[in-house]
Amino acid sequence: MFYVEGHTEREFTRKVLFPHLVVDKGIVCLGPMLAVNSIRKGRVARGGVRSYAPIKKSIEGALKQRKSDDFRLTTMLDLYGLPANFPGKSRLSASDTGAQKAAAVADAWKKDIPDRRFIPFVFSYEFEALVLCNPDSLLAAYPDAGREIAALKAEIAGLDPEAINDSTHTAPSKRIFKHIDNYDKVFAGPSAIKETGLDEIRRRCPHFDGWLSELERLAGA
Repeated sequence: MFYVEGHTEREFTRKVLFPHLVVDKGIVCLGPMLAVNSIRKGRVARGGVRSYAPIKKSIEGALKQRKSDDFRLTTMLDLYGLPANFPGKSRLSASDTGAQKAAAVADAWKKDIPDRRFIPFVFSYEFEALVLCNPDSLLAAYPDAGREIAALKAEIAGLDPEAINDSTHTAPSKRIFKHIDNYDKVFAGPSAIKETGLDEIRRRCPHFDGWLSELERLAGA
């Protein structure tokens, strides 16, 4: 089961990951389930990450509901904007890379929900890092934005996608919006990644590749 931060990740899962894992690898995939951001008077609000408590409660509930040893629950949340009360967040070192920070949060999260069927994953730093592997892929959705995309490419030249980074001005999606102010995260992001292809995404994003490789190994488990 995929437990994802928002509608963008949900579309990415449906358009890109499910065809790869289900069709190519033969893995049965459930979801994607939008993250729970609040539970009030029995009403559940989904999408986005505001606090850790409702996320923990909903994941533990999903794991408890499914007794099978073969069941796995994995996640896709952004390190950028993650609440301060998330496991491991307060202990991150400023000198660590984004991938190291994301891995440290995932490790702490795993310890806080100690079910071997739980496979947490956190993007370094944001889902749109995958889009920035190949900014030209945005031309499919924005064919008249060649000049803007060229400026985006110049801005991130020489940077590893997973090192683009953790502020309201420099996070991956913020850089895209700076140049394409009508960027549609839900539609254009997953479509751009599909245009680029998983092979290139994995080559440019080793942190993401490590997680996807772990999921692929479930086919032989």
